[in-house]
Amino acid sequence: MPSITLYTSENYRFDCEACEKFSTILAALAQKILKAKHDNIHISYLTAEIGFGTPIYFEARLRQEVFRTADLMEEFMHQVDVLIKEITGVSARIRCFSFDASNIYGKN
Repeated sequence: MPSITLYTSENYRFDCEACEKFSTILAALAQKILKAKHDNIHISYLTAEIGFGTPIYFEARLRQEVFRTADLMEEFMHQVDVLIKEITGVSARIRCFSFDASNIYGKN
C-alpha cells in the first residue's frame, strides 16, 4: 500500500506523457511524505462516466501507521492537489482512506 486510483472523465483523461509524469511525481510524494516503500505503491488510472461532481476524483487507500498523522495526510493531499492542478488545471476531489493492518488481506 498505498493503492491509488485516479478517476477522470473522458475529457480529462491523461495522455501517456501526463500519466508518466504524474506517476513518477506521485510515487515520489508517497515515498517522501507517506514513507511508502517503492514496491508497495500501486497507481491506477480509470476513465469514468462522471454523473455529477468534479471531472477528476483521486482516491488513496493505505495502511494506517502511527506516523501518518492528520497533518501529514493534509500535506500529502495538498501536494496531490497541486500536482493535479498543474497537469489538468482542475481542482479534483481528493480522498484518502487508511485501514488498520489487521483489516487488510492481500496477495502479491
